[in-house]
Amino acid sequence: MAWPAGPVCQRCYKHSRSHPGTCTNCGMTAVLVGPQPDNTGANTTQAVPAAGWEPHRCGPCSGRPDLSYTCSRCQQPGFFHTSGLCLHCQLADSARALLTDAAGQIPPQLVPFADALRDARSPGGPLQWLAPGRPAAELIAGITAAGEPVSHDLLDTFPQTLPLHRLRLRLRLRQTLVHTGVLEPRADYLERLVPWLEAQLADQPAARAHLVRTWVHWTLLRRARYRARSRPFTAHAGGWLRTRVLAAVNLLNWLDTQDTTLADLRQHQLDQWLTVTPTDATYAAREFLHWATSRRLTSDVAIPKRPQRSNLDPITDEQRWTQLRRCLHDGTLPTAVRAAGALVLLYGLPVSRISTLNDAHIGYRADGTTTLHVGDQPLSLPPAVAALIHAQRRHGAGTATLGHTTAGQPAWLFPGGLPGRPARDAIYRALRHHLPVHLRRARSAALATLAADLPPAILADLLDLNIRTAEAWATYAQHDWSAYLAARTGAQAAAGGQATRSPTAGARQ
Repeated sequence: MAWPAGPVCQRCYKHSRSHPGTCTNCGMTAVLVGPQPDNTGANTTQAVPAAGWEPHRCGPCSGRPDLSYTCSRCQQPGFFHTSGLCLHCQLADSARALLTDAAGQIPPQLVPFADALRDARSPGGPLQWLAPGRPAAELIAGITAAGEPVSHDLLDTFPQTLPLHRLRLRLRLRQTLVHTGVLEPRADYLERLVPWLEAQLADQPAARAHLVRTWVHWTLLRRARYRARSRPFTAHAGGWLRTRVLAAVNLLNWLDTQDTTLADLRQHQLDQWLTVTPTDATYAAREFLHWATSRRLTSDVAIPKRPQRSNLDPITDEQRWTQLRRCLHDGTLPTAVRAAGALVLLYGLPVSRISTLNDAHIGYRADGTTTLHVGDQPLSLPPAVAALIHAQRRHGAGTATLGHTTAGQPAWLFPGGLPGRPARDAIYRALRHHLPVHLRRARSAALATLAADLPPAILADLLDLNIRTAEAWATYAQHDWSAYLAARTGAQAAAGGQATRSPTAGARQ
């Protein structure tokens, strides 16, 4: 491809058409294809572009009106395929084709969803997502063909497979429908467990399926729903519940291979299962066996507690302050890394908690101090940390996948790739990549420092810690040093008594 600025490769061709700029001649936003004029007014053209060259003028201003690269429908500049339409217009056509019902109209309930797709900041991804033959396109077409209001119950009737929950290109249909206001928000990771459970028990004997279903509904799900009233039900919580269910099913299947039943299970048989089965698949069945024993469904058998992980020593104060200064002052680090790293290194907040922060957690005092509402009491932020939080707030607002949000829902401080979902794994990876410290050890150092200066009750209120956890950190940091002084006094007394007796012993000898 030859442009007025010179030959251009396919990669630069696509990049320039996908990223319009401001023409230095007419000041309009357009695809730039022409060179910057020299001092004599003549265009500077090159047979072979120099390294790092950039076009500065649009096609018409460079004498090539045929290289305007504008959409034939909306007249906006940008990249388009042979259809002559920009990616936004192509995306709108694809969404309209999939969402149009038998009457030739988009159902009013799905109009916000169609608008959000049309106005996506990066239309290339959703356009591939809605391409004919893709699982997502077939699923959306099935929802439209159902001819009934879109609801969570309707989505639960579809196979609980990858397209419904974790679509390619990091978009997820159910969450996108919630994000655009089509569906009401719900604890998705919790509600998805029931369809998943039924799929796991579909090929199990009826009696076993009934047993596992009873345990899950009346123990695991009942407890999870109660806790979900006061705290978010996270993906990790859903994964741990699945692990326990699979471990229980694996144990019952193993009993079949041993020609025995749960009622006839004995401890020596259970110990055999513990030794022949990988550790990760055995300890998780402990809760199921406890439930079965309490209801006299089996004999007095038990799985021991899993050995506790060894605690990691905190990083040194020098390491902690070095990395904290980098987060506060190193402009080469990504904004999200600087903001999240400062909260980890200064307050010991876990990344799982940082990722769920939103606009509602940020407040102000009467004197203008920025606060962060993590626990029961707002946490006053130093000016440097507050500036990072506000910078990440602005940055996050410009990087959200879809601009449309549910009315009344605060924006995430660290938005993720899924619409309406915060980033979590991405923050973990970024922190590990840019900060050469172990995150758990960094948290330990921060909490130990805070516990040495604050009473456990205040620390628990500020950081949303359990009071026992705060007391444990205070004990670790030796907040009042009373135990240390008592031990020191006793040691000195013992040493003094021994020193007093030594001359006598020597004289006797």
